[in-house]
Amino acid sequence: MRQPPRARRALLWSCSLSLLCHALPAGAQEQPPAEAPPPAEAPPSPPTEAAKPDASGDSAGETLVQSTSLPKPLMPASRVGSEVTAEELSRRPARSTPEALMEEEGIFLQRTNHAGGHPIIRGLLGHQVLILVDGVRLNNAVTRAGPNQYLNTVDPFLVERLEVVRGPSSVLYGSDAIGGVVNVLTLTPRFASEGGGNRFPAGVRLMGGSADLSLQGSLRLGVELQNTAALGVVTGRDFNDLRGGAEIGVQHYTGYTEYDAAVKVRQRLSPGTILQLQYQAARQSDAPRTDRSVPGDFRIFSLQERDFLHGQLAVSGAGPFHRIRVDASALRQSERTDRYRVARDRIEREDASVWTLGLRAEGERSLSFNNASLRVGADVFHDKVTGAASRSTILVPAEFEPRPELARYPGSPTALAAGLFGLFQMDLGTNATGHVGARAQLNRTHLPEDDRLSLQFPGSPVLPATTEQALGVAGELGFQQRASEDVTLFANLGSGFRAPNVDDYLRLGVEGPGFVLPGRDLVPEFSYTAEVGGRFQRGEVARVQAVYAYTFIDNMVTAVPTQFNGETHTPDGLPYLARTNADNAQVHAVELSGQVRPVRSLTLLAQAAWVFSTQKRLDPLEPAAPPQTEPFSKSPPLNGLVRATWEPVDFAFVEGVFQWAAKQERLSAADREDIRMCPESPDCQGTPGWAAVHLRAGARWRWFTTTLELRNLTDASYRFHASGVDAPGRSVTLALEGSL
Repeated sequence: MRQPPRARRALLWSCSLSLLCHALPAGAQEQPPAEAPPPAEAPPSPPTEAAKPDASGDSAGETLVQSTSLPKPLMPASRVGSEVTAEELSRRPARSTPEALMEEEGIFLQRTNHAGGHPIIRGLLGHQVLILVDGVRLNNAVTRAGPNQYLNTVDPFLVERLEVVRGPSSVLYGSDAIGGVVNVLTLTPRFASEGGGNRFPAGVRLMGGSADLSLQGSLRLGVELQNTAALGVVTGRDFNDLRGGAEIGVQHYTGYTEYDAAVKVRQRLSPGTILQLQYQAARQSDAPRTDRSVPGDFRIFSLQERDFLHGQLAVSGAGPFHRIRVDASALRQSERTDRYRVARDRIEREDASVWTLGLRAEGERSLSFNNASLRVGADVFHDKVTGAASRSTILVPAEFEPRPELARYPGSPTALAAGLFGLFQMDLGTNATGHVGARAQLNRTHLPEDDRLSLQFPGSPVLPATTEQALGVAGELGFQQRASEDVTLFANLGSGFRAPNVDDYLRLGVEGPGFVLPGRDLVPEFSYTAEVGGRFQRGEVARVQAVYAYTFIDNMVTAVPTQFNGETHTPDGLPYLARTNADNAQVHAVELSGQVRPVRSLTLLAQAAWVFSTQKRLDPLEPAAPPQTEPFSKSPPLNGLVRATWEPVDFAFVEGVFQWAAKQERLSAADREDIRMCPESPDCQGTPGWAAVHLRAGARWRWFTTTLELRNLTDASYRFHASGVDAPGRSVTLALEGSL
């Protein structure tokens, strides 16, 4: 009998609740395990293996939100952003890279399963939020509308810092950057002149958690020479079933395993010219899809893989530009999902893989008037998608039989995006700055002939091969005025776009609460955002920021109920869904944060975020009916946190966190059919509000650092809205790090 490492126990659990369980071989019926009862100033921590830049324009160590390796931020000063620094990553022992964002202002973290985690920014998520790794797109041609697990494939022990920009960022990064950008910057080796005097630095990190009986370990080895530096990192991570709060207990079959490896090399070719090469690999296995699993019918990500090859050339003083950076990348992301349908004695397997080749070049020139600068660039990305489907049996091992009609994507669709952009900034007098930027991007998506519907449902038409073209245009205008020594006011107008991708056009099969059918008649989404706010800052004593943003999204692509061959539901009872451009959508977002330092050793921080969204969509079952108005799917509730950090000495800290979210009862039609928010409840009232208290402390002694975190001290039972797994109950996490 086929028994993958974790799927075996899940299969037996399902079988124990089905009639087929009696047909299993003797000894196979194991029982499931019993249930077991904007950032404050960081405390001191040892330096990481990440590099600090020299004057050559290299990427590491720049100020807030600088994904581009140029000494200008990712977005101009009037834009809203935040950063999770290396010190904060050391202080917050995050289990995964997405969870490192959990306390960031304006970020609401959704987790479909224990192996997932996706940031929601101003009510937007999925393919409307752009994820970067070292400034290179992680989004691809099959990034789906809802939350995805891609960010969780980035090793948290490889992360140096995270940068977040809230609001449209399509001018610099093109499609998908409607809600915002999250950039993950990974550890970078240092030259001998930048390092701590050790030519062969090394480090080890260990972390364990009681909530899921997890154990993680990572080893770093480096070389620091005058003109050459290298760093290698290997990581192993094992997670078991996650225990929720007092009313939840153990959430069976939520664990998974992961192995990561990375190597990065920097070479100084000449003064002012640095070449950097890196490779990252991630392998996850046996991660159950918690929200789509019931006894006798469950889904599991049997394999999740990511391979990332990246080369970067940074040059200072090149011709008319003061700084130039060229990035070339190759990214492979693949996933295998298995659905175990015990009553049918069947394993249904889906494979999907995407190869993304990218090239991006940009340069910056400082101008001779008003502290002005001009930044221009071009980028091109090409995606090739392959998909396959097959079936096998559970009780009697057999080869998987190819079933091309069930593939998520037919043939080998491709997508090409090529864009040009520019950004101009200058001082507008003594106390004011302004910026203006624009981008134009051509998107071409080749869709092969699609006969999957005709094979599954005889008599259905075959969709012909075609090439869809879409033009994306984005612009931005911003202004910042220093009203007094302590007060700064800012305003921004910006637009963003998202071109329909391969997933929009071709996905066929179960997705979320329904069965999605392929479609062709789609146009790009365009967003228009107005943002105003103010900051008050008095040195390190006090800082307050308030932001209001209004976003209008036109032609928003959504999945809506439809009829197929005269039926509205599949034989399994799932509604048929079709992708279409909704009439429009609107988002109001308010973000508040404040930080005070009443005494040198104490820092108090509070923040809150509120989103109110509405969208209008036509009902394809009643074309003559007026548009329906409803909130965004998975729209987050009012939420925030209060954090107090006490640093009595330079080498230790104690920190308490009170995190909360209000009840969310504003649900879309899709939300009411999603068991993550409405678990089989005919009168669903949404996700209850909650509050949780966490306490952590840490200390540093020479080369050794330790952090202890006590999570959910009251053992509250809660989940983040739209998540498929409940938050950990009362638990302990211990992180140890040593560096030489």
